[in-house]
Amino acid sequence: MVQLGILIACLLTGMIFCGFVLLFYSGFSTYPDDESIWVLQLTQSLSSVCIMLIPSLFTAWLCSKHPGDFLHLRGLPDARLLGWVALTVVLISPAVSLTSYLNMQLQLPEALAPLEAWMRETEDLAAGMIHKMTAEKGLFPLLTNLTVIALLAALTEECLFRGVLFSIFRKTVRNPHTVIWLIAAVFSAIHCQFYGFLPRMLLGAYLGYLLYWTKNLWVPIFAHFLNNAIIVVALSNDSLRENPFFAEELAPDDLGWFSTVTGFTLILFAGCMWRIYAETKHN
Repeated sequence: MVQLGILIACLLTGMIFCGFVLLFYSGFSTYPDDESIWVLQLTQSLSSVCIMLIPSLFTAWLCSKHPGDFLHLRGLPDARLLGWVALTVVLISPAVSLTSYLNMQLQLPEALAPLEAWMRETEDLAAGMIHKMTAEKGLFPLLTNLTVIALLAALTEECLFRGVLFSIFRKTVRNPHTVIWLIAAVFSAIHCQFYGFLPRMLLGAYLGYLLYWTKNLWVPIFAHFLNNAIIVVALSNDSLRENPFFAEELAPDDLGWFSTVTGFTLILFAGCMWRIYAETKHN
């Protein structure tokens, strides 16, 4: 509990510092946030570093004599393992899309209509920000978005959730599967995108098992980056954006064949995950 308290204190400090920096910057900026893409990218980068990365590193330094071990930051994994991980990222994608479609069908009781309206608003706001950031065409905007949305987000979020939180919860919760799914739920809830809660929790659990089996944070960081990179590339391309495998919403006519494809890819996904588990257990 002491370590969790230290983490919460570091997170709050990071949020306050980030808020002051953004407030100070807004006083000198001549570009409103809704008109400048690079302002959105800057805000996203600053938030990721100040609210997630720095608090995670500082917590690891305060809670352990070996911060690298606390964060599970070890040597780079071999290329064969990363190849299997890359394959699982591709194979789990249809299941994530289908889960997202089912999650979007959520309807709350009429008495909770104001809550549902707020949930829809936050979802639309987050989606709108991503669409603005990926609206510009060209190599430089694409590389910038890959850095901010894919690489930086993967590094900072994994350091916090699969790094610090996993180490803290494993000290108090004996069942590793409970820890993995608990952190996955927190990981999904923290994004405040409730109509994407289930697919994001599924991804969080997948990343958690990668860490638990490999004991190396670079593995889920790589998987997280690759997943985000695929999304960024798809959203940056008009033809891919409309593809059922990348579209934000499935058309009802696509649901039948898409479910069949999802079932098949899940079987292949399970086989690849078993191979990863077997290799890491052997090593």
